[in-house]
Amino acid sequence: MSDDKIAPPPCRFPLRAQRTRRWSGPFPVTKLHAYGNFMPGKHRSPAAISEHEFCKTQMGHLIMRRSIIAKTLLARRLYQISLENLSSDNELSLSIGVILLQDSVENFLLAVAEYLNADVGNNTNFNKYFDLINKKIHPKELPFRFRLNSLNKLRVNAKHYGLSPSKSETIGLTETVKEFFEEVSVQVFKKEFVSISLTDLINDGETKEYLKTAENNFLSNEYANVLINCRKAIYVEIETYYDVSPYEDKTERKGFGLMLMGHKAPFFAQNKKYIDEHVKEPTDYIVYDHDKLDMDLLRSGMSRLDYWNVWRLTPAVYRKDKESNWIVKDDFRKLDDEGIKDRAEYVLDSTINLILTKHLDLKRSKTPNYRQYYVNLKNEKAQIYEKADKNSKVIGTVPEGITKLFVDSKTPSLNGNDIFWHISHLEDDLHLYGYLDKKDIE
Repeated sequence: MSDDKIAPPPCRFPLRAQRTRRWSGPFPVTKLHAYGNFMPGKHRSPAAISEHEFCKTQMGHLIMRRSIIAKTLLARRLYQISLENLSSDNELSLSIGVILLQDSVENFLLAVAEYLNADVGNNTNFNKYFDLINKKIHPKELPFRFRLNSLNKLRVNAKHYGLSPSKSETIGLTETVKEFFEEVSVQVFKKEFVSISLTDLINDGETKEYLKTAENNFLSNEYANVLINCRKAIYVEIETYYDVSPYEDKTERKGFGLMLMGHKAPFFAQNKKYIDEHVKEPTDYIVYDHDKLDMDLLRSGMSRLDYWNVWRLTPAVYRKDKESNWIVKDDFRKLDDEGIKDRAEYVLDSTINLILTKHLDLKRSKTPNYRQYYVNLKNEKAQIYEKADKNSKVIGTVPEGITKLFVDSKTPSLNGNDIFWHISHLEDDLHLYGYLDKKDIE
């Protein structure tokens, strides 16, 4: 995509900046105040930009698409597999090694070409990659061209003519390729080669940090920590919404507030009796509503099979809130050393793909920008109705001292003669919902 088609970054008022708006139309004019972010004009937010487009950060750098990162990761994996074969003196192993090593270089060049929008076609030969990419990075040029072309000739001889390379011909090849990857990554991608990951496409935040940590754990052979940090990422993204601990001390209004905040625990677990009878250790506070979870996985495109595999392979974790310490269940089977590397590799790859799929689905979703609106109250201890109707049940009153409430809409009453405001007030320990009569609002 050309630069002139890139939407500039959205402008935002500072968090909790206050604006005053007036409603027009058939409703009485009432001042409504807004808290939160505001996006003026028709500029698209980064979430509205497809992953298949080139887009720009505020610093002006290109962002790596998923397909580019996937090619780079494949190049890195092929390189790693080639090392064992090229360290052998066996002719067959050396042939396999040069084929894998050249494939790793070619996949990396394809990633670079795609990133730079170089015109590489299906029939472009290996040497031509250098010419096409060099045009895009002029006056700089890709390094090690002669040595990598020699690698390509070894690969052609081994693959197409059955001619195995000699050990002397392969000496230094892996070092050259490694240096090529590292130098070009910094030059083109502005990133270290070893740091490139699909986690780069995940939204910034706690989940991304846990997955980055898990990747570092894997490189350091700390496989148990890979499993733990991947489960923490799953917890932050999904499991936290099934925590029943807030229901140990739940009033009716607080329970409704928890529902509005996204809590998804099944109804049968939303009470102190269930908790007293069934929660025997901290991780038991997580109670899935399996139908709801399966529907969420289906809607976001996440693999149900991968999710439950990760759940079965990782130790349960629990955290009451962000200020609390993590509790990790030391599950001997899941953390057993036998086979833990293979389990950690699968869990890491699957968790990254699960969460990336979820975040990309969120980016494609279109919703109004989130803001909180409030109204000032004219009368203290105003009555809260169950319905938009003065004849409906009074379900409570506004506590003394409260002079403003958060609302999300206003509507004609059921009989059409009055106007009611819908309360959705969630602040600290105060949770109010229902309808207010217009006469109680300034």
